[in-house]
Amino acid sequence: MAEERRAVMRDVLTVAWPVMLSYVAVGLPCGVLAAKAGMDPLMNFVLSLTFLTGGGQFMMSNLWLAGTPLPSIVASVAAISTRFALYSASLSPYLTRFRRRDALAISCCYTEEAYGITLGKLAGGGDWDARRALALNVTVQLTWALSCAAGAALGSIVDVPTAIAGFAMTSLFIYLLWSQPHTRGNACAVVGAVAAVVACKWSGVSGIAVPVAALVGVAAGMASQALPARKSGRSRA
Repeated sequence: MAEERRAVMRDVLTVAWPVMLSYVAVGLPCGVLAAKAGMDPLMNFVLSLTFLTGGGQFMMSNLWLAGTPLPSIVASVAAISTRFALYSASLSPYLTRFRRRDALAISCCYTEEAYGITLGKLAGGGDWDARRALALNVTVQLTWALSCAAGAALGSIVDVPTAIAGFAMTSLFIYLLWSQPHTRGNACAVVGAVAAVVACKWSGVSGIAVPVAALVGVAAGMASQALPARKSGRSRA
C-alpha cells in the first residue's frame, strides 16, 4: 500500500511540478493584492482552497480596491468562470470509466492546469486513474492556496505597490491572449471587448465594464466566425 502511494505521488509530481512553480509565482502577488483588499492569510487560504479560478481572485481584489459595486463584482467573476462549464463538458466523457463518487470528487476540485493534464492523460489512454487525477487536483490546489496565504502574509508586512501586484494577472492574461491563434474571430473579440470597456468608461458606468466587455467580446467573436470567409484572389472573367 505504501509503495503504491509513493508511485501515485511520483507520477503526480512528475507532471505537476511546472504547474506548482507557476502557482507560486502567481499566487504570491495574488495574496499581496488580497491583503490590500483586507483579507488576512487564513481568509485567503480558505478562499484559495475552495475557489477554483485564480483569475477570479485577482479580479475580485482589483475590483474591490477600485470601489466597484458588489453586484458588478459577482457578475464579472461569474462571467469569466463560465469557461469551467466547457471544461466539464469536454472532461465528462472520460470520467465515465471511474466510479461515480470518484468522478464527482475529481470534477469538484480541478483547476485549469489540472484539467489540461488529466484530459491529456485520459484521452491518451494511459494508466492515469482516479487516484492520480484526484491527487493532482489536491496537490496543485494546496500549492495555490499556500502561495496565496504566503502572499497575504507578505502583503501585511511589506508595502508592495498595488499596481505591481495587480499587474501580475494582467500580464498573464496578455500572454495568454497573445498565445491564442491570431484568427479573425479572436481579433474581433478583442476589439469588441476593448470598445465596450471604453464605452462604459466614457458613459460613467465603469462598474459594469468587465461583464459587458465579456459579453460583447464573445458576441463579436461568434458573429465574426459566423460570417463567410472572404475569398482571396481575383475572380477570372
